[in-house]
Amino acid sequence: MAAAATSTSRRLLTLAAGVFFLAVCLLQAPSPAAAEGTRYTVGGADGWRVPPPEAKDRYYSDWASNFTFYVDDSIEFVYKNDSAVIRVSKAGYYHCNESTPDAPPPPPPRDGTTLFVLDPPGPANFASADPARCAMGERLMLDVLAAAAAAPGPWAPSPGPSAQHHHSAAATAAPSSVVILALAAAGRFV
Repeated sequence: MAAAATSTSRRLLTLAAGVFFLAVCLLQAPSPAAAEGTRYTVGGADGWRVPPPEAKDRYYSDWASNFTFYVDDSIEFVYKNDSAVIRVSKAGYYHCNESTPDAPPPPPPRDGTTLFVLDPPGPANFASADPARCAMGERLMLDVLAAAAAAPGPWAPSPGPSAQHHHSAAATAAPSSVVILALAAAGRFV
């Protein structure tokens, strides 16, 4: 009888350890919401507009300097009585001439919202589709960084000279794989 009670206690202890292990693994798994970036409204409460003449060269760069932008973040342009916002090249940013010679004229001014998801990493340039408004400072240049690194999981390789090129399969295992590993480990000890 005592042997049966000891065997049952061991099984319960093993089961409890497996459940604890599973809970720790699931807490370490990244959530889908964590993959979404931060949403920024360009210009803050003032929105997207032609800046004051004395600040035209630094208005939006001053705004952007308050933030660090990562891949998958998004920027929202909210405007009133303005033309569309377009993503432009570096030359289009500096010269306000992104359109081709036979491109149609910019759309008529309107109220609206335009949202861009920042991808890929590197420079991202935006300007009013109206070259005159762009020349008056309605343009934005950002530096988008690669996605912020997630906290390492319990099986992540220790940092070392080659850690940036080595990916452990367990460190990137999906939560379902972790469940299978936990159940398999618990089954060995029962």
